[in-house]
Parts: sequence; C-alpha cells; structure tokens
Amino acid sequence: MAVANIPNPQAMKIVTYNVNGLRQRVSQHGSLRSLLNSLDADIICFQETKLSRQDLSVDLTMAEGYEGFVSCTRTSTKGRSGYSGVATFCRVNSVFSSDEVALPLDAEEGFTGLLEQSVDGKTIMRDVLLDMPMVVEGEEVTKEELLKVDSEGRCLITDHGHFVIFNLYGPRAVDDDNERLRFKLIFFMMLQKRWEFLLSQGKRIIVLGDLNIAPAAIDRCDAEPGFERNKFRKWLRSLLRESGGPFFDVFRGKHPNRTEAYTCFSARIGAEEFNYGSRIDHILVAGSCLHPADDSDGHNFFGCHVEECDIMSQFKRGNRENTSKWKGGRATKLEGSDHIPVYAILTDVPNLHVHNTPSLAVRYIPEVRGWQPTIVTFLTKREDFSITKYLGTSESVATINAVECGVTGLNVGATSRQHGYGPGFIGDETEKNLSKLKTEEVNSHSHCSPTVKKKARHNTCSQLTLRSFFQQSNSIASHRGCADTKTSPSSPGLLDAGMNKDNSSQTTEVVDRCPTGNAEDGACEVSESGIDMLVENQSDISGNLSFEKEKANIAALEWQRIQQKMKMSIPLCKGHKEPCVARCVKKEGPNIGRRFYVCARATGPASNPEANCGYFEWASVKSKRKER
Repeated sequence: MAVANIPNPQAMKIVTYNVNGLRQRVSQHGSLRSLLNSLDADIICFQETKLSRQDLSVDLTMAEGYEGFVSCTRTSTKGRSGYSGVATFCRVNSVFSSDEVALPLDAEEGFTGLLEQSVDGKTIMRDVLLDMPMVVEGEEVTKEELLKVDSEGRCLITDHGHFVIFNLYGPRAVDDDNERLRFKLIFFMMLQKRWEFLLSQGKRIIVLGDLNIAPAAIDRCDAEPGFERNKFRKWLRSLLRESGGPFFDVFRGKHPNRTEAYTCFSARIGAEEFNYGSRIDHILVAGSCLHPADDSDGHNFFGCHVEECDIMSQFKRGNRENTSKWKGGRATKLEGSDHIPVYAILTDVPNLHVHNTPSLAVRYIPEVRGWQPTIVTFLTKREDFSITKYLGTSESVATINAVECGVTGLNVGATSRQHGYGPGFIGDETEKNLSKLKTEEVNSHSHCSPTVKKKARHNTCSQLTLRSFFQQSNSIASHRGCADTKTSPSSPGLLDAGMNKDNSSQTTEVVDRCPTGNAEDGACEVSESGIDMLVENQSDISGNLSFEKEKANIAALEWQRIQQKMKMSIPLCKGHKEPCVARCVKKEGPNIGRRFYVCARATGPASNPEANCGYFEWASVKSKRKER
C-alpha cells in the first residue's frame, strides 16, 4: 500500500511530569525557564502543581519561549485547597500568527464542560451532551457531582489540530474511602465518554499524566496475588489494544518486557534508594495516522508517528553527585519530585494553518496579569505615606521642624506633584495645613533644638530600621557650633529638599542653628542632652542584645540535652542495630496520633539485606494517674 509523503514533517517531544509542587521545582532549578529547558521538550505537561488561583504569578506560570496553560483547584474543601492542579507549557517561537503544532488551537480547563469555557468553543468545547443520563454503579450522577469532580484542577485539554492532549492528574482513593472511590470512578467514566466521542469524530487523542493506576503486576514492585483484579486496573487495561480498546500504552508498547521500570517512589520511605516503586505515569495514544492514504487499514497513530518513549531516569532523586545513602537515616534532604518524567517522540507531524494562542493562555488570566501595577495602587500607597510623615496635624514633626528651624517658601504644588498627587487629590484639610505651613514666617534669630542628620532615602516608601534611630550622628559628634540658617527666598524648603528627585542621592542635614555668626566662630554651644540620650539608648540596646544572646545559648544547650535524651530512648532496629525513626499514626481509628518506631532505612526488596528490615515498635505511653 502506497502512502503519500507528509509536507514539512517535523519531530516533536512530549513530556509528562508530576512535579509535586511547581513552586518547589522552580526554586530547585532557579527559574521556570530553567526547569522547562532541562526537560527539552515541545509540549510539557505538569501535574500536582499545588497552585490555587491566588498563587498564580508571573515567575511560576510564564517563561520566555513558552506559552502556558493552567488548571487550578477551585474547591474549598478541607485538605483539598491548594492541592492537585495541572499545567501545560508549549515551546513556541510566536504566539500570534503561528503555524506551530506545539501552540494549541484551543484549550479547555476541566472535562465536563461546566467550568469556564473559551470564547469560540468550536473545537473541543461542549462536545459531550451533559443532559445524557449517566449512571455509575447503579446511581445516577448529578450535575453537582460532575462539577465537584471537575473542581480540583485535575484536567487540562489542548487541541493541537492533529491530536488532542488530555493532561490528567488522577485521583487517589484507598479501599475503605467510599466517597473518594466514587469520586475516582466518576472522574474516569466521564473522561471515557469524552474520549469515545472525540474518537467517533475522527480525532486523535493523547492521554498523559499521573493516572495513579499501575495497570499490571509488572508495573508494581510489590504486587501481591490478586493485584490485577482491582477495578481501576481492570478498567485501564480494558482501554488498551490488547484488550480490544482503542489506546496504546506507549511505554509498554516500546518496551513490552522491561521490568523494574518505575516512575513513582514513596518519598516517606526513600524508595528511590532501591528502585522500589510503581509505574503510574503514562502516555496513551489512540486514533488513525496522519498519512494521506486511500486505504488506512493497518495504520495507526502509534505505529506511524511514535518513534520512542522512555523514563527520564536522570531526574530521579538521589542520582546527583555524592548524595548520601540511607544508613541510619538520610544525611541530607534529597531535592526533587517523588515522580520521574516520561517522554515520547512523535515524527512526521506537519505544520498547522496560521493561528493565535487560545484565550485560556496564562497571559490572559487576570490573577497573573494583575501583577502589573496600576496608577491607583501608586496613589493609594503614596497618600498613606505622605499623610503619615508630612501632612499630619499642625503639631506634626515636619511642621515643628520647619517652624523651629526657620524653613520658609514651601512649594505645596511641587510637593504634591512630587508624590504623584494631582490638584484636589490631597483634600481640603491637608491643603489648609500646607498653606499655613507655607505662609508662616519664622524669626531667623530663634534657636532650634539639635536633631540628628539622616540620609535621604532613594525610595520614599522604604521603611527605616529600628537601629537607625539610635545611631549617633556624625554632625553632632564632630561639631560644637551651629550654622546660620536664615533661608533666602530662593532656598528650597525642607520638604522640597527631602523629596526632590534631583537631590535624592544627596544627604540632607538638619544641624543646630544660632542667631548670628557661623560654625567657625563657635559663637553658640550645643546642648548635649540629645547625645546623652542616644548613648543611653545604645547602652540599653547592647544590654538587650547580650541578654537575647544568652537566652539563645541557653535554649540551644537545652535542645541539645533533649536531643541526647531522645537518642537514648530511641530503640534500635533488629535487622541493622541502628536507631529507628519515630512516626505518628495519621489514619482515623483508635490509634490515631499514637507514636511508633520503624527501621530508618529505605524500603526495598525483602531479599536485599541493605533495605528496610521491617522493624516496628509502639512508643511507650506513660500512664497519667492522678495522685489521691
């Protein structure tokens, strides 16, 4: 069968990665762009970002050369706020008038159609009839249940023309939690309806992410008999080609017999040490190939366009240079997620028609866009500052200094413009205060009190430190005279001198003045009461610092004593004769909150003597009997 060539074929790399907190991974790599570049892919899908809408910021969602899309949890349920969340980042050269496949034609947050929709809604939006009755385990699913399932930020759909990507973070549910089990079942049943509808329309689908399901015993380190009888594992296997379903498990299709290929490890037990985990991060594909052939039998998207798929083991925690091993506890905390990325390479993917980024892109989200300051925010902050420091009552510090030191010629208009206030902005009462301050003429022969010189600050909104109020001024310590301060009509006022942009880097000095003469004549004598007060305050601070340091030393010694006592009371495990680690029961039941001790080593195969020996011991509970 002859197959026509695809015009302008391209290769693409797609990555799925449960980051276990996007903020932590960005901090680990230094920036979001560094994190994305380290994965070196055209489409990068993150799960478990742990970001709410209020947490969205430019540094976590926008990077040069990438276009981002996010779905955050919308629920306020206890324990679910700021939990889960998915994000898709597309590496593109342009987000406008682009023909790149990586830039989606459309995007949708959620999968039920009940959340906020894109503007046009033509490509993948509203493609499922929500009024169709849906029954799960004999009970009809209500619209409220669907909205609840879709409110945890677990699905993000992007349509890339040739295929539709579902970026998923599957729910986790234990066997005895009926509420979460139903939640998980509705989640996957609803998704299956979406997939079936899209496939019936001739779409190609790529499902990727952390599904929280290991399909077979080969995908789990400690699979017990009956492992594959779990209903969610049976459901996932029913979707695969070998069971008559439409999807290919891309990794298992490329590596059908590879064992110990795991993507998730328990961070609490340090399972990476012995590669003791499970494969729950998947890439599934379904649909026909892109070749324009008359007869497409025997051709499919997996066979014709998926070149490679593998686990990016270099991202496993503990792989980096000289990381301490588990022996009596980990010496240093390992950085990184408890998951490992999985990638797939697609080939022979042609370009699209020219299109722009969808309206769901991060660049259009108000929570991110709102980081750009507005004029109102500047005015509000400046108003509070000026009223507090300069425009207070008639007995304010600025007014007193101006009257006592003979400063005249205050320019009210210039001062208000300097702070960004327009005419009529300050208010009638403050206008009166400033006018009064401007028109008062002070006798140039009056004495003024000695005050401390201080540096003019570059940022008028910055706050002085407490220590700056107790530091001795150089002018007071070195001069014993006072300068003539008669202000000429052309001299700038106190407020103008302190707030002038041109003089913001200079030092403003307020020194003692005398009726006549100059500083060289030594005609007047400065009272040393202010200096005595500064010295006394500095002595008090030194004493307080010494006292606090002594308290810190005592606390450190006490903590060392407690730690030593705890070490003496910690039992040794039977397998390695090493100190155990203390843990606490968190599961609801009669033992919740009770402490116990277990072997500190990483969990691994039972046949490995270096792995966790399985030691367990309850912590002793002292009886509290009241003395009679």
